[in-house]
Amino acid sequence: MKVKCNGTSPVNPPSPVNKAVIKGQGSIPYAKTEDVATPDIEFAKVTTGTKRGMGAALRGSRFINA
Repeated sequence: MKVKCNGTSPVNPPSPVNKAVIKGQGSIPYAKTEDVATPDIEFAKVTTGTKRGMGAALRGSRFINA
């Protein structure tokens, strides 16, 4: 497949590279993708506890986080 710009094909298209080149400073490699194990969050953990402070005095002293 040819890509045409204004009706003509480009003369010397740049080739893909895996690093960023900075003039006069060198190059920096791009990050690579990798598969990472993620935690299983299918089931929620229920947390109960005691509130503290003025809000607990106004709204009750215990909480449940599901």
